[in-house]
Amino acid sequence: MIVRCAGRTGWALVFAGLLAGLLSGHAHAGDVDARWPALKSALFGDREVNQDVGDVLYLSVRNHPDNAAVVPVLVQARIAQRPERYIKRVYLVIDENPSPFGVRFTLTPESGRADIETRVRLESSSPVRAIAELNDGSLWMQHTMVYAAGGCTAAFSTGRGEEGLGVMRLHVDSYSASKGEPVQARLLVQHPQHSGMASNATVSPHFVRQLNVYYADRLVMSADLDFTISENPSFRFYFLPGADGALRAEVVDSTAVRFEQTFAVPTPN
Repeated sequence: MIVRCAGRTGWALVFAGLLAGLLSGHAHAGDVDARWPALKSALFGDREVNQDVGDVLYLSVRNHPDNAAVVPVLVQARIAQRPERYIKRVYLVIDENPSPFGVRFTLTPESGRADIETRVRLESSSPVRAIAELNDGSLWMQHTMVYAAGGCTAAFSTGRGEEGLGVMRLHVDSYSASKGEPVQARLLVQHPQHSGMASNATVSPHFVRQLNVYYADRLVMSADLDFTISENPSFRFYFLPGADGALRAEVVDSTAVRFEQTFAVPTPN
């Protein structure tokens, strides 16, 4: 289903004005964290961001990826998603990107596990940060340096049209675990994710800016994002299956078009 809906500025773009006069140039070698204090202040104000040693989350990303336009990033939770304590949000911050705040995931206890995997672009070598915000308001961060360049301005293939725009595919792992255990799913969204910065670009920026996934009409995961996410966005996440229910995905892109698709899922054992 494709629906035209009222526009809404993505969360990441709200910060563009705040950062315009705050950040200029690139971090110098040997001072890779130069931008972080300003980014942290713009995003979290004076809230403390704890350096996580693996108690809350684990960030996995290759330091030297093969393709700067398609960099797999995995964030694994080290705590269970229980109502009394769970990961509420996961931020991916890429300091040196044109849009440093390119991705924010919102999770619920219905997620079962707060593991998230996706693919991002890097315009230049940069620290990549995963920051978990717990339901008690605490913030926990892991980061690593990733060496890559040109992912946002890389020329796109002229064969990449918008035929099939918004078509989604879902793969759900078999229910090998007992009922009530989280199950992994992978959602693929067909979308060009034009940054508007490519060297052979003849089109305006056009990208997915919001994703909501529901199971049995209960929110499992949502994402606010921009062209930081690679072409044909891919997301791995978890959900808690029940006796009855379906997964429903809603996508809104930067042209205010909404795509919706519902997927039947197997009944758990």
